[in-house]
Amino acid sequence: MMANPEQKPRPKPRQARELARRLGVLTEAQAAAGWGVIVVLGALLGAIYLNQASKIATIGRRVQMEQNELDEVKRANAELERQIAEAQSLERLDAEARRLGFVPSTPADIDYVVIPQYPTESVGPSAIDAANEPEAEAPPAPPETMWQALALAVRDLGIDLTRGETREQ
Repeated sequence: MMANPEQKPRPKPRQARELARRLGVLTEAQAAAGWGVIVVLGALLGAIYLNQASKIATIGRRVQMEQNELDEVKRANAELERQIAEAQSLERLDAEARRLGFVPSTPADIDYVVIPQYPTESVGPSAIDAANEPEAEAPPAPPETMWQALALAVRDLGIDLTRGETREQ
């Protein structure tokens, strides 16, 4: 049996796979499996994206609700502050005092209490206070050169560190 020149003899399946492997051509099953993996990965990425977008939307809505609640609390706080300011106004306090029967006082209404042996002149610092206060030291003379200034700074730093002071703010 002779093959038509138009028809080539079909290679056996094993030979076809070997030929495809050598030529780097994918078989139909391999191509279908590759596309299947791509579709599954795409669906997985889509599901992850939708899940994250849903979580973000939920959190955004919760933040919006909390912001609205905060705005309401701020409005209520401002109203309370307005009421407090209104209650503390001098006109209202004066009217409330008059309503309760209070009247403005005059100099004739004021009674003074005299305390015998109460000192009327201001007393200077006592000797005890002066003894407890440390005497002020004279400030050191300013350094004449940059090297003297650096030596003074290093010495002061060493003294502070031995005392446990760091001069940090």
